[in-house]
Amino acid sequence: MANLDTHAEDAPCWPPTWVRALLPSAILACLEDTPLHGYAIARALGSRGFGVPQGGSLYPALARLEESGTISAEWTPGPSGPARRQYTLTPRGQRQLTRDRTMLGALTTALGPDPQDGRDAVDADSSNPTAAATATNGATHDL
Repeated sequence: MANLDTHAEDAPCWPPTWVRALLPSAILACLEDTPLHGYAIARALGSRGFGVPQGGSLYPALARLEESGTISAEWTPGPSGPARRQYTLTPRGQRQLTRDRTMLGALTTALGPDPQDGRDAVDADSSNPTAAATATNGATHDL
């Protein structure tokens, strides 16, 4: 994204590989409470510790999420300029975000002192076919 003001939140708190891997989940989380346009999503990601992504990574991720049906987008009038796309979390996106949080919680547990607890959390969600496939192939999104 061009011309963003420089703030401390512009730099990610985590390694770049983590930020890239979790960007789709982070975008879904940003949209959980309210629809946002791209610039607002970038700022929300920054405030969550993901850094403010450049348009070359944010907009392709938004397009993939829209194609997967986890978010929807519509053109809305800009307050003092051209129309802009506003993104909204869909019911499918809310389910994906819930699965992602469950899986990340299990991963965090697996990194703790009793790693078997992480496997138990994944196995408990195995009645959900997407979660079971996620646990099997390591993917976090059905994008």
